[in-house]
Amino acid sequence: MKQILNMVTAFFIYPFLKFKFKNRNIWLVGGNAGELYVDNGKAMFEYLNTKEDLEVYWVINAGSPAFNDVKGKKLLRGSVKSYLYFMNSKVSLFSHSISADIVPYLFVVPLINRFHYKVTKVFLNHGTVGLKKRQPMNPKLEKLINKLIKSYDINTADAEYEKKIKNLDWGIDERKIHITGSPRYDSLEKETTFEKDRIFFMPTWRPWLKDNGNIEKTAYFQNITGLISNDKLQDFLRENDIELRIYIHQLMHKYLKEFRENITDENVVLLPKEADIQNEIMTSRLLITDYSSISFDFFYIDKSVLFFQFDKSEYNEKVGAYLDLDKDLFGPAAFDINSCVTEIMRMHKESFQIEDEYKKMKESYFKYNDKGNSERLFKIIEGEVIGKRKNINNNSVV
Repeated sequence: MKQILNMVTAFFIYPFLKFKFKNRNIWLVGGNAGELYVDNGKAMFEYLNTKEDLEVYWVINAGSPAFNDVKGKKLLRGSVKSYLYFMNSKVSLFSHSISADIVPYLFVVPLINRFHYKVTKVFLNHGTVGLKKRQPMNPKLEKLINKLIKSYDINTADAEYEKKIKNLDWGIDERKIHITGSPRYDSLEKETTFEKDRIFFMPTWRPWLKDNGNIEKTAYFQNITGLISNDKLQDFLRENDIELRIYIHQLMHKYLKEFRENITDENVVLLPKEADIQNEIMTSRLLITDYSSISFDFFYIDKSVLFFQFDKSEYNEKVGAYLDLDKDLFGPAAFDINSCVTEIMRMHKESFQIEDEYKKMKESYFKYNDKGNSERLFKIIEGEVIGKRKNINNNSVV
């Protein structure tokens, strides 16, 4: 209610303060419902801050653990000021949705939502599409969410395969989908020297477990904790001086205490919610995941991925993937704890080198590998803003 009140307040004071925003080129960026400072949003925010003619703000929650990490100007999500700045902005970029990340509820409020269509909206995605089919958090809002997604002016893609998914499955106008590559890939470097070998374990969340009353009895919990507490794996980590670093998906962090209680070895580290995932990617030799889009980040810089898919049938039934999980994975798959440990040890013997059969698949998933993704997207946004301004001027003349 406070956010809606702030929105209405901003709407009524907008005409009286409009003169303060004249000739200002305001761009807003956000992600993860204001909680984190990560991935494509962070990459574009820091890139845009190199442009002297832009006034760029990151939209964040007051209590966010990443509040002090933001390198630039900030607006408090849901505040009067943030709504007012949005109403006077040129561009808004976001990784999840404009409603969750930038201006809560504005899209659904009559009259006020005219500002939604005035601003150029750029959907960055929080990860490459492929291993998880899009589905609304609340099925009752599916029609509304579909309308919201289709209203975005620019939608990014890594390659033709991702563009087709967004066009044919999501129903987005093909003209709005641009193959630019993910901005966050620009800063990825493949480390070649390591103080200590690291394996990064990042399982994704399960929508059917988000509000589970007894997480410890689920196959999800038992397989994750079973792997990190496996005696054979722990002996292997100690003998080879390898650190296993695990990041539980942010939507499952309410169960962090239960996961922490199952870590008994000093070579296993449970990372906090605000962990720098980019750094984990660059300093790890191997990724273990199930269906997380972070696997594409590892693949992008030619690092090996091991897919630990202990609930493959259930996942296919309840979520599903756009990729064929039997044919299209760019790394080996394991379906139980023992086989996963065996694969880790085998891949270690081969120095965690990505195998040739997977390297051949890379061009199918990435069109560019030149650190120019942010620049490409910026030029497309500029063109969209100019085009929208021309339309407004033409309509004004008419």
